[in-house]
Order: sequence, then structure tokens, then C-alpha cells
Amino acid sequence: MRPIGIQLYTLRKPFAKNPLRTLEQIKAAGYDSVEFAAPLDADFAGFAARMRDVGLDCPSAHVGLADMAERPDAVMAMAKTLGCRFIVMPYVTPEQRDWKNVVSVLTAFAKRAKDEGVRTAYHHHNFEFEASDGARPFDILVSETDPALVFFELDVYWLKVGGEDPKAVMDAMKDRVKLIHLKDWKPDGSMTDVGSGALDMPALIAAAEKAGAEYFFVEHDFPPEPFWPSVEASLAYLRRVG
Repeated sequence: MRPIGIQLYTLRKPFAKNPLRTLEQIKAAGYDSVEFAAPLDADFAGFAARMRDVGLDCPSAHVGLADMAERPDAVMAMAKTLGCRFIVMPYVTPEQRDWKNVVSVLTAFAKRAKDEGVRTAYHHHNFEFEASDGARPFDILVSETDPALVFFELDVYWLKVGGEDPKAVMDAMKDRVKLIHLKDWKPDGSMTDVGSGALDMPALIAAAEKAGAEYFFVEHDFPPEPFWPSVEASLAYLRRVG
């Protein structure tokens, strides 16, 4: 049975109230790992200690463009404390969408990270698939970054919303796909728990593994309160399908 993690953004509200208890509950729910999304001044040593106590892995963490560019020492310290193997740029704000600069920041940070044994990836949404000045940002990110330095965290929901065939993208990006966000899509465009939408999750997981994906994370941007039934339902589905 493959390890399944959860992106902590999904549980940001309970995590903000009681982070250590939230980590314990994630493990108790049956998850194997977490993908962090927290400010660089957070108590990562305390989080890491609790995760060691309960047996929760942390393969990756999300870090914004500004922190990669301006605070690489702090980013790498966090990665080492949590035991991350990947640092992922999760979102580029509208004012940051100078894609040549994004490529430059990713490349510079990835070189530094690689020297310290950590890989770098980019996580997309749907706007990267909208053409601007005749070019799609996603295509720029793929073609103008070094395949040996910059990898990708593909999100099956955002690929679908962006008008893409998620499986086809995975097939075309073999060896650059290292992390996957699993969230489901309904025909009305809404996000839903894994297994309760219209995406063929078993086929997508198989395609991701064939493409070289190493880590899978459940994510739901807006899970209904009290949150836990949503993340438990997604995990239960993924365990059933293997």
C-alpha cells in the first residue's frame, strides 16, 4: 500500500488552533505524512519532535517565491529540521507573475538546495495554463528550467480546471513529475473529496507512478467543517483503490 500524505493547508484552521494535536490526529486518521505550509518563524523543531513521536513523515514543504529569493538560509534550515526532501513553490501572486523572474528564482534556489541534498519543485494552479503574450506560463516553466534542477508537483484538480487532460500532462512530463496533489473535480467545476468526483483517480495515480511521482498528498482547499470527515473520506477511498 503506497504512503499517502496530506497538505496541511487543508487543515489550516485546526492547525492554527492546536498544531501539535492536529499532527497527532493526522497520524491517528491513518495518514503517513504531511506536506508543510507554515511561516518560516514557526516552531519547526517542536513540530518535528512531535512527528517523530507519532511516526509522521514530512517529505516536502511549501515555500513562497519571496522566501526562496530573500531567505534561502531560513528555508533550508526548516527543510533540514523537518527532514524534507523537496521544497515546493506553491503559488505566485498576480504581482509576482514575471515568469522570467520566477524561473530565475526557482533556478537559483534549486542550485543551492541541490548542493544541500534537497530538490525543488513548482506547484501550479489553473492560471499557468492561460496564455499571456502568446505563451502559457506553464510551458515557460517547463521549457526554461533545468530538468535536473526543477521538478513539478502536479495537481489533478487544477489541471482539469485549467482545461488540461491530467493523464496526458503526466505522460508528457515523465521524470519531472515528483509530487502529486489529489483532489477531486465535479462537472460544475467545484472541488470535492477524493473519490467523490468525476476524475478517474486510479488511472491518474497509475499514470503518476509511471511518470516517476514519489509522493502523493490529499488536499482540499475548502473542506467543510469540522474538516476531519473530509480528509478521512479521501484517505478511505485511496486505501480502497490501493
